[in-house]
Amino acid sequence: MTNYPSNEQLAEMAKLLTQARIENWQCESFGTWRWWILVVLLIAPWPIWYKLADKKRIPEILLFGLIVMVLTITFDETGYVLSLWSYPVEVIPIFPRLTSVNYTVVPIAYMLIYQKFSTWNSFFWAMIAVATLFALVVEPTIVKLGFYVLIKWTYWASFFTYIPMGLLSRWITRVFLDIARMATAK
Repeated sequence: MTNYPSNEQLAEMAKLLTQARIENWQCESFGTWRWWILVVLLIAPWPIWYKLADKKRIPEILLFGLIVMVLTITFDETGYVLSLWSYPVEVIPIFPRLTSVNYTVVPIAYMLIYQKFSTWNSFFWAMIAVATLFALVVEPTIVKLGFYVLIKWTYWASFFTYIPMGLLSRWITRVFLDIARMATAK
């Protein structure tokens, strides 16, 4: 006899958790001022980014931004599942993460930095600046405002996550661009 839940039991638990999240979201989040701020943060930065983006480099910049987005979502999902942090307010209850930050705020900030700082050295220092801003100013603010709860995580851990995430995204983007250049040179 096994002492662990079966796949069917895990699926049922996941279903019950999703139902509970939806009910909680309807009563606690939907339509509140925090929810509206997250909705605005999810949508409003994109037209601003488009206005500021170098139109000649949009495919390159978007590639970089998509890599940042994938890394951000993966990292956030991992931290959430491991109970390192949680989010009391969600835009959509079936995505119990800080969707506005994962899909908009971090990728757009990183894309603007990527566009502006073209050398590795300048990009590295810009990553330190954005990591300082996000981890030591923005995160404590959103904790105080009730958007984010640290459980087994620290602001310094975030600081040391933002930097490699940007550097890795830039490196992967450069690899893809080099592959594309070699393919078109043939």
